[in-house]
Amino acid sequence: MGDIIKSALEIALEKAEKIGKASPEELEWERLKERALSLVGKYLKRETQDFKGEVKTFLAKVPERHKKKVLKVVLEALLKNLTLPKEEYHLKDSQELLKTLKDFLNQIPQVDKLLEETQKMLQEYFFQKEALYQEMVRRFSASLNALEKAVSQQMGTEVKLSPEAHPQFQEEWRKIKDRLDQEYERQLEYIKALLLKIFA
Repeated sequence: MGDIIKSALEIALEKAEKIGKASPEELEWERLKERALSLVGKYLKRETQDFKGEVKTFLAKVPERHKKKVLKVVLEALLKNLTLPKEEYHLKDSQELLKTLKDFLNQIPQVDKLLEETQKMLQEYFFQKEALYQEMVRRFSASLNALEKAVSQQMGTEVKLSPEAHPQFQEEWRKIKDRLDQEYERQLEYIKALLLKIFA
């Protein structure tokens, strides 16, 4: 078997070996990167009130040669968490994340407009997905009405069948959602690539 998944111990050992061979410059960069990722982690867990302020304070201590790379690490980590909303509350989360990105990139022209378009696109995706789902539920409910009546008469009691539980419903919905996800995922990845180009 060529593709063996590395255990956490193997990864830790490789990292330790790499650190043993690392130059002081590489070690310094690794420490800065870990600190930057730790700040993003705190922000995502809602353990910080002033993310922008904390990043600014941290950057003040970062050597000039590493500042741009540190900002890119922070931006990449934030963008990794910008995803298509599965539930309505994810829309609120994405709105907060986009606001943070806007604060973070406020000196850069055209970013505001791009982030506003991103928020619209995420809302459009969510509401389109919901509308398509409800339309399918209506369509399948209509086709199940006759079956419900026949089963109810046979059982002597009212029987309600769930369209969502029908295997054909699940199969059709999976195909529709996959197509929709692919289309919007492409748009989102394009936007992320544009934002990352700022620090390229």
